[in-house]
Amino acid sequence: MLSGRCVVLPGSVDTISDTWECPDSDVMWSLMEEPKNLLGEESSPYLRQHKDNPVWWHPWGDAAFERARREDKPVFLSIGYSTCYWCHVMEHDSFEHEEVARVLNENFVSIKVDREEFPDVDQIYMDVVMGIHGHGGWPMSVFLTPDRQPFWGGTFFYRANFIGILQAMADAWKNDRAKVSTSSAELTRFLESRKPKLAEAPIDVNVLGLALHQLFKRYDRDFGGFGQAPKFPPTQSLGFLLRAHAVRPNAAALEAVTTTLSGMARGGFYDQLGGGFHRYSVDAEWKIPHFEKMLYDNALLAPLYLDAYRVTGEPLYRVVAERTLEYIARDMTAPEGGFFAAEDAGEVNREGEFYSWTQEEIRAVLPPAMAEWFCALYSVTLEGNFEHGRSALVIPSNEAWRESESQEIRDARLLLLDARAKRPRPHRDEKILTGWNGLAITALCRGYQVLGREDFLDSALRAATFIERSLVIDGRLQRRYCAGQAGIPALLEDYAYLIGGYRALFESTGDASWIERAAVLQREQDRYLWSGERRAYVSSAAPGLIVHMTEWVDGAAPSPNGVSLSNLLVLAEVTGDPAFAYRAQLLEQGIPQEASSLPMVYMSTLNGVMLRMAGAATCSVIASTREESPPTEVRELWRRFLPFATVVWGRKGAKNAKMLESRGALGDKATMYVCRHSACQEPTVDVERAVRLCSSTPITFGE
Repeated sequence: MLSGRCVVLPGSVDTISDTWECPDSDVMWSLMEEPKNLLGEESSPYLRQHKDNPVWWHPWGDAAFERARREDKPVFLSIGYSTCYWCHVMEHDSFEHEEVARVLNENFVSIKVDREEFPDVDQIYMDVVMGIHGHGGWPMSVFLTPDRQPFWGGTFFYRANFIGILQAMADAWKNDRAKVSTSSAELTRFLESRKPKLAEAPIDVNVLGLALHQLFKRYDRDFGGFGQAPKFPPTQSLGFLLRAHAVRPNAAALEAVTTTLSGMARGGFYDQLGGGFHRYSVDAEWKIPHFEKMLYDNALLAPLYLDAYRVTGEPLYRVVAERTLEYIARDMTAPEGGFFAAEDAGEVNREGEFYSWTQEEIRAVLPPAMAEWFCALYSVTLEGNFEHGRSALVIPSNEAWRESESQEIRDARLLLLDARAKRPRPHRDEKILTGWNGLAITALCRGYQVLGREDFLDSALRAATFIERSLVIDGRLQRRYCAGQAGIPALLEDYAYLIGGYRALFESTGDASWIERAAVLQREQDRYLWSGERRAYVSSAAPGLIVHMTEWVDGAAPSPNGVSLSNLLVLAEVTGDPAFAYRAQLLEQGIPQEASSLPMVYMSTLNGVMLRMAGAATCSVIASTREESPPTEVRELWRRFLPFATVVWGRKGAKNAKMLESRGALGDKATMYVCRHSACQEPTVDVERAVRLCSSTPITFGE
């Protein structure tokens, strides 16, 4: 028998006692005479940032809750991520201090969670904090019972206030357990009430019209975007407006798109030297960003700019999309081929120093006349537009942007970019997340299709190959790869976004193995995450969650259920498998009732509904010879904005889709077959006719 504590790794046993005999070696155990910080062996960059704190941190898992139950202590749950600026502030202000650690260690079992590894955990407790305060954010601080039920929570706290809160929570646990139980029960009922109510009728064109009305009502006509500062990139809303314009020309919708995209592209919100977008703008004019950079933001914005370029022909959108994809390929690519998660805004009290400039710094790099020209063009003033006399680079107008594309200014940007590279670079979170990589694969494929950049396709293929090689364990997709370790069974967003990436690879390469892999992943998603009761996919099947959520509302990234609706419709059309069409029909029945009254927060879901209304089309291009590369007709179709069509082609030596096998070319010309629901129009050799057939739709927006 052992007098110390024998601690099991997460998930190995259901109970643990003070004194007992460890079982034999088929279960891994470790002896721990004294509690300590347990984050040193974790792979998450965020958790490792906290490994030297005097707080006795535990990673998320059964062992921490078993300890809390055994010692009859509440749990302090801290959730953040490695590039979160205010998470760093709270660490330096609180978690690095002995006086805070003493209160936590004596009264709580403390758990640290990387929200990017466990967004399912984060979503549950963020809903709690939102319910208590009406707003949320990171770092998030939540107090739980040992059975994971929340009884209070908040976000960031400075040290003095935080210590007072900890003492109050500890006192309530020890001396007023009934109050804790009442609060916990109320919050649990609140979480249960958050389950979406199924709609009584399907979404119709009147709901699409209402969505337009709601967006226009919140649209900022001066600077673009929707609502007031701070402003996040409204990617899903702008994508919906472009589709609405494609259905029926809509000057107001297109103006909202172009004003917003131009404002974001010219502001400090966009990295004018290195490409890529920051997390959000702190002001309404897109001038001053929060300087963090996220993979998913850039992977979503680049295709949006490409779509706007296809619609308008505006060079600004093409250039910004191309430089954003170059940023991903250059700065966010792991040696193994996947894409890193994020870059930090900078160290505490030094946010934005890497990206911002003073006039003196620019004069030290550029010749005098060029320095003056550059400062005037990019709004770099003596007093600065940011902090400490520094300026974020901002271009005041579209005319000034065209001037900035002169060869002289382009050369100046390269000199400044080289000088900036000598500065200490912000921390980069080098974990690789499957879902975010799926978004990046899609973006790079779109860059290849629209811009003809073969290197973008090469990057997408390397990432997909890496995922297949390193993020599938025992036949099941995993969410995270970091420091040589893959793990965490894939969540809904991982499946949905990666299936979208494989669809884009199929379209780009003509290789049917990618659409077959997408179909395999879709069936895996169905098997693990489908809820017949909710007629939707749950976000996660992980054990130990107090509720299982279904995501329909768009956040910073599109709703995985909304994306899944589009995936299923396209898979049904391309593969001819009726099971996908049937699942799409069921999934559409699961769209929440709220989507009919507040459609503006369900944009990706409405995109899927519009795809169903239009009829997901395929345009199969059969070349007169077995081409090694896409025929001219395919490249021409790619340059058009065809949101309701998938362009399919075959490549010599590659595995081709079954739908191509029985079709031939008319004479010596490439021939296009446009089909919906397995019903095909007469084949044509005229690209313009194929475009018209792909664009035709019965959708009419309600007024």
